[in-house]
Amino acid sequence: RFPIAESLFQEPCLQPYIHNCEVTIVEGRHTYRFHVFFKRHCRLRLNPLLSRDDNEFRGDAVIMRVGTRSVVNMRPRDAALADYMM
Repeated sequence: RFPIAESLFQEPCLQPYIHNCEVTIVEGRHTYRFHVFFKRHCRLRLNPLLSRDDNEFRGDAVIMRVGTRSVVNMRPRDAALADYMM
């Protein structure tokens, strides 16, 4: 499976570029890999879930878990790791 994140984001005319990065979290002997896709632009709407008092995040973010070969379904533990990562 190949991740297609373009369909999940809003306002494609204002900010057509989607950034991505791979994040690896090592917890004990377990290693978790995630793909993070995000859009960020000063004219996008404020995202209150990703903003803090000292930092405003304007845009969207999508997280996908990576298995051994491709993207896989997220488990409950992966959601907690994604919250920690963001």
